[in-house]
Amino acid sequence: MIGIIEFLVENPILLVALLLIVAVFLFAVIKRLLKLLAIATIAGVLYVLLVNYVG
Repeated sequence: MIGIIEFLVENPILLVALLLIVAVFLFAVIKRLLKLLAIATIAGVLYVLLVNYVG
């Protein structure tokens, strides 16, 4: 593990490329989680409205 880190520190171009890949992956995961959160929030609000006005 230490050898891999030393190799990346010695080759900053590979380190930058690896960090960009990780950043894009994290952005995609966070974006998907935010979409799911928005859908769950809207569904929860609609459920509460439905229960209050129909039930």
